[in-house]
Amino acid sequence: MKRVMVVLLVAAVLAVLCLPGAFAADRVGADKCKMCHKVQFESWSASKHAAQTPKVECEDCHGNGSDYKTMAVMKDLAAAKKAGLIIPTKADCAKCHGKDKVPAMTDELFGKVHAHKAK
Repeated sequence: MKRVMVVLLVAAVLAVLCLPGAFAADRVGADKCKMCHKVQFESWSASKHAAQTPKVECEDCHGNGSDYKTMAVMKDLAAAKKAGLIIPTKADCAKCHGKDKVPAMTDELFGKVHAHKAK
């Protein structure tokens, strides 16, 4: 009986660990992003995304950052993408834009997305 209970417990733990998202990255928050991405943060802060309730923050578009936030990973775009960084496309923006009173994503609007490169 004891052996059966141990086997069932191990099976249950393995089942939980194998669920999709069991090891999903955690959110780190815009304040952590701001530490290295000051230009982008200031641009975002002045945007409609920042003015909404709830705010549309960095990780809502770029993916949860706990796995790509380290300097070593962020300096290597391929490694950052592999660790979960998303570089949004117009199609990604269209998941929200064009629905529920949010303006449709156009080329012009996409071109006005907050600053992503230092000038």
